[in-house]
Amino acid sequence: MKSEDHDLEDITFSLASIREQLESGFQASTTDGTQDVKGFGRPDEEIASRALEEYLASRLQQIGEVPTETRELKGLKTGNGWDPNQVAEHVFKIDPIPVKRAIEVALASKRTWKERIIALFRRPKQETKIVGMPTVEFIPIWRVKGFHECYYLRTNNYKVNVKDDVVGVEMEGASRDLILEKKHRRLIPTALLERFHMLGSMLSSESKYFVISDVTELATKRSESELIITGQGKALTQDEEMAMAAWRSKRIFDLDDLKVRGAKLQIRECTVNKDAVLTKFREKVLHMPERFKQILSNRLQILELKRIYVPFIRISVQKGLVPQEVIVNGSSGELAKDEMLELVE
Repeated sequence: MKSEDHDLEDITFSLASIREQLESGFQASTTDGTQDVKGFGRPDEEIASRALEEYLASRLQQIGEVPTETRELKGLKTGNGWDPNQVAEHVFKIDPIPVKRAIEVALASKRTWKERIIALFRRPKQETKIVGMPTVEFIPIWRVKGFHECYYLRTNNYKVNVKDDVVGVEMEGASRDLILEKKHRRLIPTALLERFHMLGSMLSSESKYFVISDVTELATKRSESELIITGQGKALTQDEEMAMAAWRSKRIFDLDDLKVRGAKLQIRECTVNKDAVLTKFREKVLHMPERFKQILSNRLQILELKRIYVPFIRISVQKGLVPQEVIVNGSSGELAKDEMLELVE
């Protein structure tokens, strides 16, 4: 095996050791074992990134040129995002409004303004009534937040400007060709300067530079993202999530915690499971470099994975002969809008 291959295997092994030590140190420092989801950037992550960057930079000269046959999209995989079994799922519910209040909203929705005014003075001829027991339906939505970070090598060329009095440059035992670059003042059109050479020579200046080619760079790329979808796989915006799940969030440990006094319970099943949600998130957050020689490491970290049960209260209201169903947003206490129902139905 070539010496370059040994070097690549060595750096991969060292990267794994560094990541394991840093991540184990962070886990030991947390008191409850849960992940901090208040922000993407944490001091421990910044220390990890700096340590990894310093280590890789110190090894660049030892790696040398990466062989052509190893230029593939691969690298060391770290973080919990590659294996769903390593991602902790937390289940929450949105506490619904009292059923009595939901009934009042449903009854009021079937009364006209005229009927409301008349009801203040006398009993209406035809009363609106509730038929049967209301049903609280809990609909799940998924919320994922995390980031992808990769370190990679790429080649580049550098343009090095020199002073006007420099006539030759020697670097690493080899002479470098100097290139003259004529710069014109931006306010003078180039076509005009070409016609008046004498004037052009007075208004322009020449600079000298040389080029360093095939420089190996250590670069990093980081992308952060979040994904919010319903249990049936429909994507939600942050505003849509806020309209459904912004109030009275409470963590639960058993679906029996979803029971509501004075109402029947119905729980919508998730057709999109945990593995499918994380696969969708990987497709969204993974953004590999457009140009690279070698991918050294890929860190995919899931900072938050929540399954949130959102309540909708279904009430059968009868005014006349035919009963009608009224759906109340159990979070806000308002009538559920058609746009929202289209997302969850």
